[in-house]
Amino acid sequence: MRRFVLRGLLAAALASACMGGTAWAQNREKAWELYPYLGYVQFFKTTGLKDAASFGLNFAYHWTKKDEVEFGFGGTSTKDRLGAGVSADLITAHANYIRNLFLQRRGKVVGFATAGAGVLNFSTFGSTASLSVVGDETELIYNYGLGMRFFGGRRAGFRIDGRRIRGTKNGTKDVYTEITAGVTMILGGA
Repeated sequence: MRRFVLRGLLAAALASACMGGTAWAQNREKAWELYPYLGYVQFFKTTGLKDAASFGLNFAYHWTKKDEVEFGFGGTSTKDRLGAGVSADLITAHANYIRNLFLQRRGKVVGFATAGAGVLNFSTFGSTASLSVVGDETELIYNYGLGMRFFGGRRAGFRIDGRRIRGTKNGTKDVYTEITAGVTMILGGA
């Protein structure tokens, strides 16, 4: 499943990069960006959770062509690796700084680096033979990652990014890696 998702995302990214047209200045000062996405979350083996699909919505404000601040909400639902009947829901909210890197003339392909912080709500449900597991945990998280936008016009394009999410509870620890893809829409701007 994971290879299928990664191959599909790679094929979509390559197709978007090859699109013709005269796209220009997608990242404009004072513009808003809206990015609904689908993704894939890979949990670290130490968490004991199965990898799962994710979804979310990010929105950003470009205060310059190269600098923006992004806010986002996302979630995923998964089960434990051992099949003990325990499920978990993760909901995140974050704020990130994004630095854009223009890789092609007229801004048709834009790479970016991102880093930020947020909150993760982790809810568990279910029971094992000897234990009932129900609970809610909230922790501070920070994340960092890289991504690319491929524009076919002034207002819309394809975006793919990958982020590593780490938690602050009980010292620094890896929580998961998330790869996302979706349509990005640019609204307004100078």
